[in-house]
Amino acid sequence: MRRAARKRTTRQLAQVLKALQGDHTHPFAHEVYQRVHKKLPRISLATVYRNLHSLVDEGKIRTLLLDSQGARFDPETSQHDHFVCERCGRVVDLFLRQARPVDLSSLAKQGYVVTTHTLTVHGMCQVCAARRTSRSQRPARRLRKDRCARQR
Repeated sequence: MRRAARKRTTRQLAQVLKALQGDHTHPFAHEVYQRVHKKLPRISLATVYRNLHSLVDEGKIRTLLLDSQGARFDPETSQHDHFVCERCGRVVDLFLRQARPVDLSSLAKQGYVVTTHTLTVHGMCQVCAARRTSRSQRPARRLRKDRCARQR
């Protein structure tokens, strides 16, 4: 078993980790860069990417590939799932109480080695669903009488 090399903690690495801690928005790398750039103006986007990948390798954060927009980063490393809003793109952590029995034995028979699996639920978040409901309940806009008269 190979032992992971101990990496030194740099200011850049510390700031990247700090930018993610307590953040439940699952930001993209460029969003992390914008946050860190405020504290360390000379940092490059490549350095942020390198540090994000180091943090993933160390198990301090997780990478999420939820859609075609690219990788998102999650500071919550415990086993959990995600809900993705199809309208606004919001990603929410799901901590489902019941274990989901998933039969992966067919993968093992084919020679795959499964280390973990996650569930990603897609739909509309509470905010977008409420907006949609409120729009559908609004009365149709009526034309003013003088506009109707002009159009005839």
